[in-house]
Amino acid sequence: MNKTLIAALAAAAATMALGAWADTVTPSQADAQKTPANGDYKSSKAQAKADFNQNKHDCKQTTRGAVERACKKDAKAQEAQDKADAPLDYKVDKHDIKANTK
Repeated sequence: MNKTLIAALAAAAATMALGAWADTVTPSQADAQKTPANGDYKSSKAQAKADFNQNKHDCKQTTRGAVERACKKDAKAQEAQDKADAPLDYKVDKHDIKANTK
């Protein structure tokens, strides 16, 4: 939760600080900027899944029994957090693009 809140506040502060000097873009340029933002969103979700699989594998290799189950549970919780952060980052990107559109 704290990581998400910090990221959102940092993005908002950066938007406000740079908003006065930001160049506006045309709607077609905004559409072109949304494509990489969407790609970043999808890659963030895929990275979360890959990290989960790697962490789960590490848990199997290094621990046994109850510690292994706890390790896997922590890996699953981290994946959920990373996947929850991805849409927030995407929304911030879309908002920034929309704010800079004429």
